[in-house]
Amino acid sequence: MQARFSLLFPAALVAMVLAAVAGVLWGTADIGWADRLAILSRSEDAARGLSLIVWQWRIPRVLAVGLIGAGLSLAGALMQTALRNPMADPYLMGLSSGASAAAVAAIIWLPAAVTDRLGVPLIAFLGAAAAFALTMGLSQRRGQPMDPLIVVLAGVAVSLMFQSLTAFFLYIGDPHATRNAMGWLMGTAAGTEWQEVPLLAVAVVALGLMFLTQANALDATLLGEERAQALGIRTARLRAMIFVATVLLTGLAVAVAGIVGFVGLIVPHMARLLVGARHRVLLPITMVLGATVLIAVDLMCRVLLAPEELPLGVLLALFAAPPFIIILRGLRRAV
Repeated sequence: MQARFSLLFPAALVAMVLAAVAGVLWGTADIGWADRLAILSRSEDAARGLSLIVWQWRIPRVLAVGLIGAGLSLAGALMQTALRNPMADPYLMGLSSGASAAAVAAIIWLPAAVTDRLGVPLIAFLGAAAAFALTMGLSQRRGQPMDPLIVVLAGVAVSLMFQSLTAFFLYIGDPHATRNAMGWLMGTAAGTEWQEVPLLAVAVVALGLMFLTQANALDATLLGEERAQALGIRTARLRAMIFVATVLLTGLAVAVAGIVGFVGLIVPHMARLLVGARHRVLLPITMVLGATVLIAVDLMCRVLLAPEELPLGVLLALFAAPPFIIILRGLRRAV
């Protein structure tokens, strides 16, 4: 698998760079090749309006989408390891439902002055954090170690609760505000700005490097709780680190692009099929594949119905369906 990783990882990096370049060069606005070269070279002959589109809209959007894809894929791989559940994803603990309920409530009920000052992304992040805290509170049993199955069940319960709140808010809300909320729920990177990129970059890179140093401990966790502890792994501490990292990565992703599903579930399985389950090779290629997939899907969202944009969630669901079916068939054979 190490030899395969040595070949596949550079190829994945090249694919990611090509997807990013395509995301910068193409979009809803039709820009000629001469203008593209002039804009990218910062030529004085470049049209100011077209230069604004590329440098202030497309480039930060591509960077943010790539970081979100990498972060969600990393979180998904870590959650599947921590819970030893192949169907785990970053939203398992009710994070997306909590963020959705908070964001929809803010869009529909709060005055525009309040949402403009606080920002819907910050409110959504707080909703995700509240859902995580509630899930952890329901999962804890005094004097006993955390049971991954209880975490999953608590996450499902919290998700259902916040989903019902979201549906209630949408049902009784103003139709115009409801339409805005639905656009956010379906995921979009439109309007991404440069100021949103640095925090995403720091979080994704720092957490990726941190868990690479824990690769051996993560491998041992797959052996089971007792065996990992016999090898000297502090499983409770490692699982807590994974949960906190998942909240941070997912919360930042939701804050920037809304609800972006399936990436954290499907991409880690794609990476395992390519390089195996050893985390030293799994995590890097998972992050690169996640970035590549989301950049490519976001580009298709922009160009398929140009000048209109499709929500990220629509194409991601179409992309995720075939691999999801393959994974389910594999799980059924394993059983």
